[in-house]
Amino acid sequence: MNAPVKFDVIAATIAHPRDFVLQPPQSLDRITFSTPDDGVLAGYVSVIRQHLGNGERFAWVELDNELAGQFRGVPLADIIGCDDAGAIRRHATDDSCIRHLCLSDYSSRLRREIGRGEPRS
Repeated sequence: MNAPVKFDVIAATIAHPRDFVLQPPQSLDRITFSTPDDGVLAGYVSVIRQHLGNGERFAWVELDNELAGQFRGVPLADIIGCDDAGAIRRHATDDSCIRHLCLSDYSSRLRREIGRGEPRS
């Protein structure tokens, strides 16, 4: 009739927390991290860089609910969680909601525009 349920099977499947120092997040992954001054914050990883002084690796994170282009260097040891969806965001097919940013050199165009300027009187 009513079979006894073993709960130790469920407890054994709980995953161990990920070590973000050994397995850092990728670009465009959304992470949450702990800070001593602001508490827990969230944002999207731009790049992983090494500190020039001590060699510690940092994630440059664009913070949620802040101005666009505002980044914060987060030590990998302070990361709490990661959604691992950066690859999906990079390869999204719907271009209507994604803005691609590219660095370009427009100095030659600027020189042409200045050269075409109005004649002096």
